[in-house]
This record gives sequence, C-alpha cells and structure tokens, in this order.
Amino acid sequence: MWGNFIIIFALIWGLQFLLTHLQVKQYRKHIREFTKRKSGYLGTGYYKKKFGTGALVLLVCDEELDIVEAKVMKGITVFARFKDRKELIGKNLLQSKNSQNLNNIEKHALSGAIDMIQKEINKGKGNEAWIS
Repeated sequence: MWGNFIIIFALIWGLQFLLTHLQVKQYRKHIREFTKRKSGYLGTGYYKKKFGTGALVLLVCDEELDIVEAKVMKGITVFARFKDRKELIGKNLLQSKNSQNLNNIEKHALSGAIDMIQKEINKGKGNEAWIS
C-alpha cells in the first residue's frame, strides 16, 4: 500500500514539475517577444494572495507612455495562460490605472508593471516624479 502511495505521489510531483517548467517557458517566450521591440518600455507586475488567485501583467508602452501591448495571466494553477488585454492598448499608463475592465487583483499587478516602467524611465532621465 505505501509503495503505491509513494509511486502516485512521485508521479503527481513530476507532473507538477513538468507543468511548472512549461509555464515558465511560456513566460520567457512572451518576455523575449516583448523585448524584440525596437523602442519603448517593458514592465512586468504581479500580485499574489496568500490563498487564492494571483495575476501577472506584461506591458509594453511607447515613448509617449501609451500602451502598445498588454497581457495578463491569472489563476491559481499551472494551467493559467497569458491572455491579451486589448482594452488597455492605446491607453496612457496613467489612464490604465483606473481601467474599469480590470478586477482588483489585475489592478495591483498592473500597478507593479507601471512602477517597473517608471523605474526604467527614471534610470535614463534621473527624474523621480512623473507618475503619482
């Protein structure tokens, strides 16, 4: 009986490891696609509750701070995948923070992505006060 339990546990653990690897591979693929752009800024943000659903946001904006690409992954399992968020495309970063199309978890992750973009811009300009 214990032998069967150990075998089943090992199989489930191996499957979880494989699915996690595939999810990380997908994340890296999207990051590579976004970084191939000739100009603009890339931001990633995440929000994870202790228990429950989390979210990961990938944003690309141009020099005018208009969003040109937006993807969101949310869920609690390794089966979660990135989905395009077309309602954010064309919006300014400041406007996107107040988007009615996002739930609170997605807004927290979006805020993290915007903060990352702000840090990237400030690195080049030496200015800390463009988004409040």
